[in-house]
Amino acid sequence: MFGFHKPKMYRSIDGCCICRAKSSSSRFTDSKRYEKDFQNCFGLHEARSGDICNACVLLVKRWKKLPAGSKKNWNHVVDARAGPSLKTTLKPKKMKTLSGSRIKSNQISKLQKEFKRHS
Repeated sequence: MFGFHKPKMYRSIDGCCICRAKSSSSRFTDSKRYEKDFQNCFGLHEARSGDICNACVLLVKRWKKLPAGSKKNWNHVVDARAGPSLKTTLKPKKMKTLSGSRIKSNQISKLQKEFKRHS
C-alpha cells in the first residue's frame, strides 16, 4: 500500500546540516520543515540546509515548546560532530615535568650502560 515512500537513511554523505554527524542510530530527514527555526533555536548567523539528524529535529521541537520570551538556545550543538577543530589541532601538547621523582645522575649513567649492553 505504501510502496512509494522515501527509504530510511542512517548515514549521510555531507552529515547533518546542524551538528555535522555523518551517521546516526536514528534516521536523517530533509531540513526544509525546520529551516525557519534554525536561527533562533541554534543561534546561527547563516542559513543552513540539507539533511538533519533526528537528534537535532528533537531539539527544534523542544525549542518550539519553550515559553515565550525564553532566551535558551542550543548553539553548543552546532558543528559539534564535525571533528577536531583548528583550535585543538594547533594547540601544543603539554610535557610532563619530573617534579615529584627526580632521577639522579648515577641512575642515568646506570641506565645508559644497560642500554649499551643490550645494543
